Amino acid sequence: MNGMNGQIFNHEELYKALLNVEDLMDSLLTPWFLHNKTAEDVKNNKLLEGNGIDVMIRDKSITQYVRDILKGYSFDPATLKNGFEYKVGNVPVRIKIYTKDYEFFKYPDHVVYQFGTYQLANPFDIYWKSRFLIR
Repeated sequence: MNGMNGQIFNHEELYKALLNVEDLMDSLLTPWFLHNKTAEDVKNNKLLEGNGIDVMIRDKSITQYVRDILKGYSFDPATLKNGFEYKVGNVPVRIKIYTKDYEFFKYPDHVVYQFGTYQLANPFDIYWKSRFLIR
């Protein structure tokens, strides 16, 4: 799969995918956070770089409404346990579903990036050190 095999995408490709996932999340009416390298680049107001776009949503946000909307996008709601992935062009968009309460998601930091406002974990430093442990 592109992105997972070490392919690095440019800012324009990644930003297009970020706008796409933003539209998807807006249609789901659920809170979401930027994750991994995507979060780091937005936090530091850098051009996006990397092998895809990563975001997170809470498992409690996966309501019947969300499942119905995702069906309309051709996602199988039965496979949503840990998250799902889709592509915008060749860019993978990875949506991780987390199950535990984390203090750094309780009061998110709202960051303006390009022409949008995105939610980041707060405090970001604690999230960044523990991002691979999030379940």
